[in-house]
Amino acid sequence: MKEIVLLEENSQYPLKVRRFPFYVFIFTIILIGLLVFGYICSNIILMKLGYQSLDLERKKDELLVEKCQLEYNVENLSSLTRIEKIAVQELGMCRPEKIEFVAMLPSSIETNMAALPLTEPEQKSKFLTASVFLGGFTKLPVFQNQ
Repeated sequence: MKEIVLLEENSQYPLKVRRFPFYVFIFTIILIGLLVFGYICSNIILMKLGYQSLDLERKKDELLVEKCQLEYNVENLSSLTRIEKIAVQELGMCRPEKIEFVAMLPSSIETNMAALPLTEPEQKSKFLTASVFLGGFTKLPVFQNQ
């Protein structure tokens, strides 16, 4: 019975139906449209950047291949056999029959060249090693007074 009474009481008062105003509906549609538009634009930009990235990687690979080819050309053009061939054929040069080396003794030895000062036994051993090494040069005919 309570239900019937409630219905009767409600029938006395008109039921208020709350309607959303039209501007709220339009605002919601516009907001959803902007979100969809932003999502689509971001995907388009990402795809465009992806294609640019692939193009740049392809160009990088092409430039690396070209760099390797140029390095090969430099090595080929500066090879000693090629230079010798040009010297003989175009410039009329020839190889020497005898190769002579001229060795010179240093005029003075700087004392501040060593990072750490040497002890007396180390200095003697270094001096003996250097004198034996340089003694071999003094036997060359270039250093002998003839």
